[in-house]
Amino acid sequence: MFGAVADFVSTQQGDSAEFIRKVQALAVGVARDYEPARLYIIRIDNWFGPKWMHFAGTFTAGKHASIGAHKMRLRVPPFVPHRVLAEQVFLGPEYEQTVAAEPLHIECPSKLALKRLIADIDKDAAFLWFSGESEAQGRGAVMAYLPDGSDGPARRRDGLRGCGAFYAGFSLRNGDWEPAMLRGVSRGEVAHLEESGRSVTGDSLALASK
Repeated sequence: MFGAVADFVSTQQGDSAEFIRKVQALAVGVARDYEPARLYIIRIDNWFGPKWMHFAGTFTAGKHASIGAHKMRLRVPPFVPHRVLAEQVFLGPEYEQTVAAEPLHIECPSKLALKRLIADIDKDAAFLWFSGESEAQGRGAVMAYLPDGSDGPARRRDGLRGCGAFYAGFSLRNGDWEPAMLRGVSRGEVAHLEESGRSVTGDSLALASK
């Protein structure tokens, strides 16, 4: 169980193996706690900041200005397709089988991007994005959008503040990867999800990242 997830979230050139193990554990933790029908995992080329959470796109204001729009109702974050290095959809409840899906991130006008609701793509799924080049950059990012109306055990215990999404930015400090920027989630929640993920797969996560 979850072996396919661990294989997909594996260490690539430029990645920190320790950061990748955290991503693996968080992905499995989200799947365990929120039990989505499908789990989308997307690898982004390099670090992305917390402003991407709830970011829906831009709109023009006047002749020469554009304004970024952040929406509480989740939209597909408008990463340009060339930033997406890989993506895969895993079918619950075992998350071993993958399913074919259209690319999540597409070239489209801002007006269309602002209307691309995550719920319209797959309301029963969880989506998790993570950054590459963590070893080279000394920082990494994980962002998750949870199933529409989800109420997993982690939410009930520690609380994701009711926004259906979270962002966890990590930095390498004194040889350890520690949470540095958190949005929509507490340190306790991050620790819980990591522990939940590692408790299922154990050493298989570490082996998959080597």
